[in-house]
Amino acid sequence: MASRYVPNTNVGGLIIDLALLRIIKYKEQFDKVQRYIPNAAISKKTKAIVSDIRKYFKDNPEETVLDFPSFRSMFFTVWHKNMNDESCDYYNKLITRMEEDVPESVKKNIINQLLELEFATNVGNIISEYEAGEEIEVVLEVSKLADAVKDALVKTTGVEYAGFDDATVGDTDDDTGYEWPIAIMNETYRRVQGGDQYIVAARPGKGKTSFLTHLNWSLVQQMPKNKYIVWFNNESRRQRIMSRQIQSALNKTNGELKALKDKGELRDAYINEMGSTDRVRVYDIHGQNNIYLEDILENIGLDNVGAIVIDMLDNVKFPTRRDIREDQKLEQLYQWSRELGVKYNCPVFPTSQISNEGAGMQYPTENMLKDSKTGKQGACDGIIMIGASDDPLLQNKRFISMPKDKNKREGLPKMQAEVTFDADRGRYI
Repeated sequence: MASRYVPNTNVGGLIIDLALLRIIKYKEQFDKVQRYIPNAAISKKTKAIVSDIRKYFKDNPEETVLDFPSFRSMFFTVWHKNMNDESCDYYNKLITRMEEDVPESVKKNIINQLLELEFATNVGNIISEYEAGEEIEVVLEVSKLADAVKDALVKTTGVEYAGFDDATVGDTDDDTGYEWPIAIMNETYRRVQGGDQYIVAARPGKGKTSFLTHLNWSLVQQMPKNKYIVWFNNESRRQRIMSRQIQSALNKTNGELKALKDKGELRDAYINEMGSTDRVRVYDIHGQNNIYLEDILENIGLDNVGAIVIDMLDNVKFPTRRDIREDQKLEQLYQWSRELGVKYNCPVFPTSQISNEGAGMQYPTENMLKDSKTGKQGACDGIIMIGASDDPLLQNKRFISMPKDKNKREGLPKMQAEVTFDADRGRYI
């Protein structure tokens, strides 16, 4: 007898808990994918919900979607009646969040990955049987499976397109949006607009964080009061970043900040400059995946996200095939972050390191982004390079360039600017 093919159910390492639950609350989608939900990629608590959704649809075969009051009642009074208060609170919130639907693109991606996993498993079984000497028409059987999965895959429908009347010619100009914090950047480039993605790159310890905190201060001065800058951090400690943000905002040294704190005036000074203590929200995301980031943004709200900083984007876990090259994976990751900017109509600033080739260079080239060939470059509007010289006489100088610059003002040359970096105050001058 042929051995059965055992698939890898990790679905490219995808951790899909909340999105998956929002999809399979519909019986049609649950029936499509229930056999291939990857247990290795979902949490124990999510598995419990999946199991109970299965019970619900078995007990209520006529239902096409979960009736949440009924499901909630059965969950707490029948299936898990001895649950402790902490777990009850967790599941109550999770079930509430399940009621919202996922975007069509997310649903399509997850369902199709699970259907492809089923197809791969069935093909593997056919090949195993053939190799074991079973009488089987391999091509015919695989063709049948391919036809079946094509019919089941979620397809894109009703796609909108832009025609002549949708063109934005004359609708915006170079002075619409947010000003840059450095004068030469405003002279060379148009203002920052929603949907823009600028990669901020530097060698370690050369002022990348300070550039971003200075930029945040500048953006906040121009944003509506309901807008927040969301900083995703998987590099340093969020408390350290927030300290640097306070320093940049107030343009003061650590000694001057301590003096304000000792007098009880530091909080009020920061609020006076930034509008509130949480205009810049720094979230630790060490070891987290892209869905985790999306959940945070979703909780803040579509109308309240003013800008997104991801430091460093390369370290965010992202679902890809196992055989994909690193530069291809990064291209997909940077395309995803760019789509966040479009969704929230805000600028996105992912950070990257400059490779060893750019060490000591004043103006590194765009191909010196770490671990990238052309992937990162193709998924952004500009690459802000912060160069630094090894010359001790230039230790307070930084060299700002934008080797990729889709948003340069007409008729101007590419920018290569020497600026002063005030490391003690977190400002670029």
